[in-house]
Amino acid sequence: MGRHTVLVAALATALVVAAPANAAVRFTLTTTSKTPKVGEQWRWTVTVREGGKPVSARVKLQILFGQMIVGCWTGGKMAQCKNGAAAGDPIAFNGRRTGVITWTADSVGVPLTFQAVVTAGKQTRRLGTPVQVRASGTG
Repeated sequence: MGRHTVLVAALATALVVAAPANAAVRFTLTTTSKTPKVGEQWRWTVTVREGGKPVSARVKLQILFGQMIVGCWTGGKMAQCKNGAAAGDPIAFNGRRTGVITWTADSVGVPLTFQAVVTAGKQTRRLGTPVQVRASGTG
């Protein structure tokens, strides 16, 4: 066995040892802020990765008042929903999905939660952030 063969075998072994055997899937939700203004674009981003690599997933976007779903992403926009936990159209993506919502005046002052129900393979996570919508003229 030549010196190069041993070196290649040693490198291959080191790579196998360094690779995680079963990397956990990481789900994240980020938003522009927790206090969006009426009429302004509010950005959200959902990321799903395993071992640093993008994972195919689906997300349903929902707005909650307490535990009740009062809005969901359907027909390409946020709308009032009455379908319970299954509310909303799934949005397929690979690794990362970003979108924009424009909040309406009827949300001002109401304590809401923006929720992303994310499914990747057999795993589902509910990611949420509190939202307090402000009137457009406030600072």
